[in-house]
Amino acid sequence: MTEFAAENSGLKEARKRIKHFFESWEMELDLSDLGLERFPLELIDEPDIIHGLNLSGNKLEELPAAISVFTSLEMIDLSGNRLSKLPEAIVNLQNLKRLKVNDNDLTELPENIDRLSLLETLDVSRNRLTHLPDGIKNLRRLKNFDFNLNKLDEAPNFVKKFTCGKKTNILLHIRKLADMASGNENVFSDIFFERSKAHLKAVMERFHLTPVQAVIYAQFLLHYEEPSIYLREIASAFNLCSLEMLPYVAELEELENKKLLFCRHPGGGETTTYRIPPEVIESLRLDKPYKIEAYEHVSIDEFFEITDKFFDLHGNNELSYSAFITEIQSLINNNTHLSFCKKIREANLDVDDMILLLRFCQRLVSYDDDSIGISDIGGIFNDIVFKKFVRLFRRGEFELITRGFVEMKEINDYDDEFFGDTEIFSLTPAAKADFLGELDLKPLKKKDAKKDSLIPHGSITAKKMFYNKKEDERIHDLFSVLSADNFKVVQERLVEKGLRSGFVCLFSGAPGTGKTETAYQLARETGRDLMAVNITDIQSKWVGESEKNLKMIFEDYREAVQTRNRESARIPILLFNEADGVISKRFELGSESRSVDQMMNSLQNIILEEMEKLPGILIATTNLVQNMDKAFERRFLYKIEFEKPEPAVRRSIWQNMLPALHDNDAEALAARFEFSGGQIENITRKSIADYVLTGVETSFENLLKFCKEELLTKQSERRIGFASEP
Repeated sequence: MTEFAAENSGLKEARKRIKHFFESWEMELDLSDLGLERFPLELIDEPDIIHGLNLSGNKLEELPAAISVFTSLEMIDLSGNRLSKLPEAIVNLQNLKRLKVNDNDLTELPENIDRLSLLETLDVSRNRLTHLPDGIKNLRRLKNFDFNLNKLDEAPNFVKKFTCGKKTNILLHIRKLADMASGNENVFSDIFFERSKAHLKAVMERFHLTPVQAVIYAQFLLHYEEPSIYLREIASAFNLCSLEMLPYVAELEELENKKLLFCRHPGGGETTTYRIPPEVIESLRLDKPYKIEAYEHVSIDEFFEITDKFFDLHGNNELSYSAFITEIQSLINNNTHLSFCKKIREANLDVDDMILLLRFCQRLVSYDDDSIGISDIGGIFNDIVFKKFVRLFRRGEFELITRGFVEMKEINDYDDEFFGDTEIFSLTPAAKADFLGELDLKPLKKKDAKKDSLIPHGSITAKKMFYNKKEDERIHDLFSVLSADNFKVVQERLVEKGLRSGFVCLFSGAPGTGKTETAYQLARETGRDLMAVNITDIQSKWVGESEKNLKMIFEDYREAVQTRNRESARIPILLFNEADGVISKRFELGSESRSVDQMMNSLQNIILEEMEKLPGILIATTNLVQNMDKAFERRFLYKIEFEKPEPAVRRSIWQNMLPALHDNDAEALAARFEFSGGQIENITRKSIADYVLTGVETSFENLLKFCKEELLTKQSERRIGFASEP
């Protein structure tokens, strides 16, 4: 393609972007990466309404003096061009706050640059400057000044304040790399790698990654607090769909192999999710290199703590069975100084039997309970191995039994009637003495966990909540009913009528609409302590343990209610958060039913029974009320649906979270983005992080950028003056 053809192609795309800019009320005109050799000023009819101008990644050799017509300009990005100097007229941009001219060929800056009195950020790094004008020292608002990688013999004294004690750490490199990659159409190209090489190199070296892996991982790290990161979120950051990320699956697998990502493959049609390992987060917090822990020469207590971790990862589908075996075998082989590891190796069991024996020992050490039922075994192994164990047991060839390591317990010794298991196993006394002799095992004293598991209402931070009119009325009614005086009277009347006195409430709605926070504020306002339970955590435990854990929760809650009654205190609230799984439609069980399906139905049966005899207040939250099983419908006394906030409510949320936000800006954001309160809170947190990193208050332009990052799909965005897209 000739230079002329390339220029025409760039101008054609520039016309499209300029037209889109004025139609969509954007704050920033983006003319980046078009290959422009000159600034197409003649295409812009109203330059005075443009607040941001991005001309980065072009081939500009000069900037016209007429740039001064952009009287409202607050930001201009000229990075990655071929400019040798800036026109003197640029100092007439009296509203300019950010000027980026890095990666050019500048040999000088305007001497009267101090006329840009509002300038807060100036980036002239990677140029050919031999000196800096004295006028820079008069820029009183300048907070961020990058002049690295020029040809200065010595930096003037007046700029030393920008270098003293200042260190670009890995967090800033990660953030910069992720920002540069967001929405970049050439994100995995050599051009992008060259433009981002400083930040890219830092991330690559810290985690030993390829360029592509580093770019992808930087996006994942922006979501480090989230327990479930979806691939579509990462794809969206690159303006791709999930399908377009398939060529990079091998890179994701390598990040998983390097233990930089945990990947959960739940199966059964559920979506694969990711999360950042806590060890990675800790290394970043301390700004130390991340090293994969070898787990060598650990103590016996540490050994079982690590074993707990591996069993949990495997139980949560974040560690495949083959990877789980590799980790366990490595742990045992690296710690042969422990008598336990020697005994396990000397037993010479096949790998599946060894894992099951380890499970018995781990349960006894960690939970003071080595009872394992058939359904528990189904939770550890896949269906093929599980059926093999069942066949061996039926034929009397279960090796752990025949070798005297495990014995079958009488069912009467086992007091959990909800398991449905007819065979319960435990370690034999001889096996306990042989394998665990180096541990001074004593029955664990029952922890007084009831008080610890309750969140005192006084410790809950007051938070102003915003609701649509319909929800506001329903929530106000519920607050009134659960107030101390009213609730006592209501319960007495219900008992007099022979009706159930427990209050069971359902909060449904999309994520981020305030369901969970409303429950917390309800507890605080009514003076009730709160027992918060995340149902997904119960489900993630081993099959068989789930039912036991769920029953224990209700037992703990009943005891907490009795304690409050004895002390004439207020009945606490039991909160089941993210209860989608256990109130969804039940499975039809047959001869081929999976143990997981049986476990889910058992959990539902327990909850249904407990709801019938509940002595207090239960609140369940769900995102998927349409999938609720009919058996639960009649048991929920109060059902409140939380819808996404309406424009007026969104405006109030914006102004509450960002008090410095101008009324017009709050109005514009509320009209343009149909965000939930949780999404607005995410953007607020990003703006705070941005301030910590840059020292500059977040501009409206940056808020728009954070809003776009928050959108999972472009269709979620609503343009001012147009109907929202479906």
